[in-house]
Amino acid sequence: MSILSALEQAALRSILAETPALEGPLTQQLARALVMERRNTGAGFFTALTVPDDMPAVTCPRVLGQETQARVLGLAEGLGFVLFMEDGRMSALEGYAWGTGDTTALDFTGLPFEIFRAPVSDPG
Repeated sequence: MSILSALEQAALRSILAETPALEGPLTQQLARALVMERRNTGAGFFTALTVPDDMPAVTCPRVLGQETQARVLGLAEGLGFVLFMEDGRMSALEGYAWGTGDTTALDFTGLPFEIFRAPVSDPG
């Protein structure tokens, strides 16, 4: 297990701020969250998270994050993010590339980035 990267931490903090009613309890989970596994998918990344069982679970949707995005070196369109919850605890962070950029060669743990929030519109 390892600690969250700067990009992971910044994306998670921004996602939590999107839902002020849950921000406090989820910030407590974030403070103790550890990385179980990181995987570069070629179209972004998945970071599997674990939160200690003694942390209180929250009642929330299974997926959080509708606005958090990042500009990153190496991707013209940047990344969007979602946080997956399981049994009221953080379980995975997904960073997905906008557009057709290939992320295979990118090291998301040390990449320069800028987090920003913008509503993601539903194309349907």
